[in-house]
Order: sequence, then structure tokens, then C-alpha cells
Amino acid sequence: MMLRTDGLVAGYVPEVDILGGVDVELREGEIVTIVGPNGAGKSTLLKAVFGLLKPRAGTIVLRGESIGGSRTHDISRAGVSYVPQLGNVFPSLTVEENLELGALARKDVDVGEREEAMYAMFPRLAERRRQPAGTMSGGERQMVAMARALMPSPEILLLDEPSAGLSPEFVEVIFAKVAEINGHGVTVLMVEQNARRALAMSNRGYVLDLGRNRFEGPGRALLDDPRVAELYLGGGVRPPQAG
Repeated sequence: MMLRTDGLVAGYVPEVDILGGVDVELREGEIVTIVGPNGAGKSTLLKAVFGLLKPRAGTIVLRGESIGGSRTHDISRAGVSYVPQLGNVFPSLTVEENLELGALARKDVDVGEREEAMYAMFPRLAERRRQPAGTMSGGERQMVAMARALMPSPEILLLDEPSAGLSPEFVEVIFAKVAEINGHGVTVLMVEQNARRALAMSNRGYVLDLGRNRFEGPGRALLDDPRVAELYLGGGVRPPQAG
């Protein structure tokens, strides 16, 4: 078990809980996807895990050690990286400078070696290493954000809506990169609006609703569950047509 939350309660303003007791498990080598309607608490869960939001109750355990309420940089040094949905690059800095900042989380990282590994994984970034990130397309910026998060060689990658707002071409590229990253041994916990595509490639998935667990199971089993399809995937059983 790499990461586990038990009864996690968290929110942004006093006495208003966005998460009302969420249980999630992430095992080594998995891709696990969190889906659910807007306002279900999906992004809040990732922020709590990464120390951006202090839990009000419950536990967050990383490899057997409690990290609930720990500082973000301590969680990063423990092997967890996070790619937020918005504001995930430094727009005035070049691709190369963005990557170099990503390596600051760990002093024992060979920055040059990691940069070359990222350029090998994301060849488009190698071609644009001197280009300011803010002048790039949305898909290219997402690649920069993912590459920067991978610079310190994390064991766990938290991804918040990696395909949001991207063209269909880049959606497929980003999902392929998630699979490639996982193939290199990085365990992935992902929140994703494209639920069908994400669950299809996931070992397991969780459906959150109103800050609580609603369904969980293997990714493809959730896709095939008519209750999940009808309520959350827009694919309920169609009524027979007359005539």
C-alpha cells in the first residue's frame, strides 16, 4: 500500500466540509482514477493529500506514515508530486527553467540527467526548451507541468484534470503519457473529467458524490456498471423507442 485515506474530512471555510469522510487506497504501480460530478470533492482530495489543505478529521497515510497536515514540501520530499489543473506552469519562464524549478524538491537529484530524461519522454519540449511556457498551447503547457512534477523522480504522481480544456489530439497524447509514466514505475492518482477514457486505463476507480464514496472497483467494472453509467457517465440504458 502506497497511500491511503481513511474517513478524510476537509473543507475551505469553517464548518463547511467538502469531503465528508472519504476512503481511498493507492497501491504500488497502479493508476487509480477519481471521478464524480462537479463539487464532489475530487480536487479537494488531492489538495488534502498534498498538504495544500489541512484535514479536519480522518487520516492520510503514506507508506505506513501519517502525513495528514504535513507541509507540502515535506510531502514532496517523501516522493509525491502534484500537477494542479490551473496555474500549473510559470508562464514567464522557459521550459528548461520550469523543469529546473521542479528539481528543487530534492537536493540529491542530478538536474541535467533528469532534464534529458524528460526531453526523451516529451520530445516536443526538447524542441521548445528555450520557449517561455506561457506562449505554448494548452497541451504543451500540460506536458511542461507533468515533466516538472517528474523532475524529482517521485514515486506517486497526483494529477488534477490533466485533459481539461485540451484539443482531442492532445487529450490522447496526455493519456498516452500518463500510461507511459506509469510504465516507468510511477504510481498515479488522477482526477479526470473524461471519466470513460480514464477509467478504461485505470486499475481501479472511485466515484465520489457530495464528498463521500459512492462506488469503487476495477476501472472497467465501473464502466460496465449501469448505475455508474446512468448517474455519472451519461450512458444509462435507453428506453425502447416506439414504432
